[in-house]
Amino acid sequence: MSTTRTTICLFCGAPAQVVSVTPLVQLDCPSCGSYGLTTGVISHLRTNAHAKAAVYAEIRRQLGAGVERPHINVEILQALKGR
Repeated sequence: MSTTRTTICLFCGAPAQVVSVTPLVQLDCPSCGSYGLTTGVISHLRTNAHAKAAVYAEIRRQLGAGVERPHINVEILQALKGR
């Protein structure tokens, strides 16, 4: 089951539509684009500014490469820490 509501984009603070699809939260931000995050990544990004910046850069990179809606999970977050 999915629900649609408005929230604040984790990256730019703009209002964004969120479509919750457990365990992936999909956001459509007019500024940052469309992306998906797992719930574990969201909690980590709220407390770690460095990880937040790295994930944002990765989302922008994937969108620039033509990925329609990048999905960021814990494995991608761990790979970004290694950079």
